[in-house]
Amino acid sequence: MQENPLLIEWATLQNQFDAFEKLSLVIKLVAILIAALFVFELKQPEIILVLNSICWGQDAIWKTFQSRFADRLLKIESDLSSTSNSGHIQFNTAWDLKPRGQVSLVSEYLRHLVKPTIVFPHLILLCLGMYVVLFNSR
Repeated sequence: MQENPLLIEWATLQNQFDAFEKLSLVIKLVAILIAALFVFELKQPEIILVLNSICWGQDAIWKTFQSRFADRLLKIESDLSSTSNSGHIQFNTAWDLKPRGQVSLVSEYLRHLVKPTIVFPHLILLCLGMYVVLFNSR
């Protein structure tokens, strides 16, 4: 018996979604290591602000991309629950149908930027960097 193509796609996308989550945690760990390195070495502590801002933005972009997998996973799950017919697998088509412009994309990045799971640890590390810059430069 042939396996349902939607189930195969769901399993593939779910594995990728989980891999994105792991790599997002790696970005956060890199940000922590960068901050620790500069705080303990106290050489150019203002670089914490720049490097952590880059990590934070990259994490938001990464999570935005991951959310595209989530959207498709929800659609597949909806299709699987409503019919036994496998239908067509159209991950890229589903993504392409969403209206996209520069304002929409930047808005989507900003929405992810302020999610609690993305804000932590970046905001704390930025505050730490500002503290070090302000109080160790005197």
